[in-house]
Amino acid sequence: MASSSDDQQSQSKATDPPPPPPPSAGNNPPPVYPPPTLGYPPPHGHGYPPAMGYPPAPHPGYPPAPGNYPPYNAYYAQAPPAAYYNNPQNYRAETVKAGFIRGIVTALILLVAIMTLSSIITWIILRPEIPVFRVDSFSVANFNISKANYSGNWDANVTVQNPNHKLNVNLERIQSFVDFKDNTLAMSYADPFFLDVEKSSQMRVKLTSSSPDDPGNWAATEEKLGQERMTGTVSFSLRFFAWTTFRSGSWWTRRVVMRVFCEDLKLVFAGPAAANAVYSPDAHPMICAVLV
Repeated sequence: MASSSDDQQSQSKATDPPPPPPPSAGNNPPPVYPPPTLGYPPPHGHGYPPAMGYPPAPHPGYPPAPGNYPPYNAYYAQAPPAAYYNNPQNYRAETVKAGFIRGIVTALILLVAIMTLSSIITWIILRPEIPVFRVDSFSVANFNISKANYSGNWDANVTVQNPNHKLNVNLERIQSFVDFKDNTLAMSYADPFFLDVEKSSQMRVKLTSSSPDDPGNWAATEEKLGQERMTGTVSFSLRFFAWTTFRSGSWWTRRVVMRVFCEDLKLVFAGPAAANAVYSPDAHPMICAVLV
């Protein structure tokens, strides 16, 4: 009985298929990994060893090994935002604004150039000249300068000549002053008058002294005037502000304010206590300086 069971076991062993050979390392299929996420390395970059038979993953920052390229989108960054691109509407608005400013600047330059050119042409054609002021006579009566008695009646005749050949001169308003040093002794207004081309006219000026403008400074002025008066001659000055219009027919007009200075007019007193004095011109009459 025992022999029959042993025979059956030996027959079953003989008929069973042989066991499969052990797997070879060189025939193992490559491990399958999910596709890498955008911007992240493959799974074996997180500490897992590469599969047997495959080269290790490249170091971050270096290109991949030949034949082992990552997916197409792995090395492309996201597109820049829409604000990165220029807005055509803003560009056109800035272009229109810049063109408008350039147009204004160009117009101003042309205007200045035209005005300058017209002034040059007018000067060449008309050749305007400033009127000439000449002091013919100058005197003072009842002259007394002191804090208790401050008086003086001034009288002057000034000839004004228009030297222009094509321009009329109209002196519309004339303000006159009598000065001693830096102090004004009298002030008044002269009558306006008109000067035709190459004509002259005499301007009569009358002024009356009143209280001094600066009583605190008048003591020094009185002392200086007294010292000059002891010599018999005192120098005074006539000064004018004249609002004037130059005109050539009806096509050209220019208004200016002339400042006239007739300085160092010597008035001779008959004696130290005399109250009257008369202008004593030198060899030539006094020609005044005129500023415009």
